[in-house]
Amino acid sequence: MKKFIFLFLGFSSLFFSCSSDSDSQPFDSTISIDGVVFVPKQITAYPSNSSVEKSTIFVLQKNVNTPTNLDEMVFRINYPLSQSNASGTYLMTGLQGTGNYSKAENSYAFFNGSVTVEDLGNNKFNITFNNVKGTQGNGSSTVITISGNINGKFLTSN
Repeated sequence: MKKFIFLFLGFSSLFFSCSSDSDSQPFDSTISIDGVVFVPKQITAYPSNSSVEKSTIFVLQKNVNTPTNLDEMVFRINYPLSQSNASGTYLMTGLQGTGNYSKAENSYAFFNGSVTVEDLGNNKFNITFNNVKGTQGNGSSTVITISGNINGKFLTSN
């Protein structure tokens, strides 16, 4: 009977002590777009360097498995070759940074505001959106505002 109790306790402690890491996100997000919470399911960051400058491209995807209901943000920051990492504040006006937010059939190009990046190493970043503005262009008066923060471990591209 004692063996049965110890066996039961052993299995129950295994059952209750193990949790799935796949259920928890490796990042925290407080990003909002026009006041609506945007919590991505997958975040990726990868370098895209040239002989003139360094850059990092960030991809934040909310609907990873539903391409017909696309909900993602893609932006790029550019910094000098002499800079050791991506840390800095980048204006989203074209030269220092560019990007867009797409939801279903709507796409909004960034044209104002800034993004502050803290490069923590090992593909970990703390990113703050400082009232980034996006517009559909083509004379549209619709403007979105992106604010908030995301931090954690980003995936790398394949």
